[in-house]
Amino acid sequence: MASSNVVILGGGFGGARTALVVRESLESSHRVTLIDRRETMHLCGMNPMLVVGERDPATTTRSISRLAERGVDFRLGEVTSLDLESREVTTDTGVVPFDHLVVALGASYDWSAVPGSDSAHSFYSFEEAVRLRDEIAGLRGGTIVIAAARPPYKCPPAPLEMGMLLHWLLGRRGVRDDFDLKIFIPEPAPLGVAGPDAVARVRAALEERHIELHTACGVVEVSGREASFSDGSSLEADLIVTVPVHRCPGVVAESGLTEGGSWVPVDPDTLETSVPGVFAIGDVNVIPIGEGKAIPKAGVFASGQAETVGLLIASRINDQEPPPAYDGQGECFLTFSDSEAALVGGTFLAPDGPRVGLGEASQEAIRLKEEFEQDWRRFVI
Repeated sequence: MASSNVVILGGGFGGARTALVVRESLESSHRVTLIDRRETMHLCGMNPMLVVGERDPATTTRSISRLAERGVDFRLGEVTSLDLESREVTTDTGVVPFDHLVVALGASYDWSAVPGSDSAHSFYSFEEAVRLRDEIAGLRGGTIVIAAARPPYKCPPAPLEMGMLLHWLLGRRGVRDDFDLKIFIPEPAPLGVAGPDAVARVRAALEERHIELHTACGVVEVSGREASFSDGSSLEADLIVTVPVHRCPGVVAESGLTEGGSWVPVDPDTLETSVPGVFAIGDVNVIPIGEGKAIPKAGVFASGQAETVGLLIASRINDQEPPPAYDGQGECFLTFSDSEAALVGGTFLAPDGPRVGLGEASQEAIRLKEEFEQDWRRFVI
């Protein structure tokens, strides 16, 4: 059997998991290479808890270079171009040929899409989360606005979760009555993909905490302390926190994999693109689930897709039966405080349509969230 070169771009949830699954399924004569511009990864899903002081920054990281201990060739470098015809990846440190390619480069943040948002705060990167934590620690009162611009964005519950956690933090500090909390989302309802019951329960949870929710109302501009929204309204606030517009990485769009769209279309069963042997997983792809919706952009889905793709690539190289089709299974967390969270998710590609729901808030879900984070750090997911 001729040796194969499996190349994975990106060391996040999807990329790291793919590398491990493929490596564990192939003989050592086959090379598995993972390329990323960073050696250290931060778990974005920990950022809201980091903002409110419930996570030590040191616990939000993992070193991708540790994959070398498990037989993965890790290369530090920036991907500059993809030649799908010649089957080569060019980085700022050299050219890497591939037989099988997995694009797991995630989504890029376009701060310029909302003028002025780069001068506001956010929690969608580790650095921004730390800066927001420090800013909130110094606030003594006023209006806090959390605003998303337009979908899709990573972890759709995140703006809601951030609002819930800020309510809890300010209450613990004894200053909740000194603040107004307002959330603006572009979607017509909070967690609409989870169904009407989930929508009603999320609305009730926000109302109970006196958090003002504005739907179908994305932020379009930030000017100093003023935020403007898609419905024509504007608001002055003491702290403006935005969710950046997400875009497909330029190097992926330039390769032609997006086929003129915003994200990379893939076969929902295999995650394969229109180019044979080239796969796209996680935030970089789009998998429709009906009614103009798609599988959410979240690490848990990238990890599930990685499992399918890793086993599929190995089965092709080993000339074995392919694994079951990808089922769109995944759950993430909506955290309310340091002691309560709820699971949201289900099977998004069920034969009769998405089966998605919101669980009850519980301390058990907090325990599961902590286990999830520990598994991430150990490369279990």
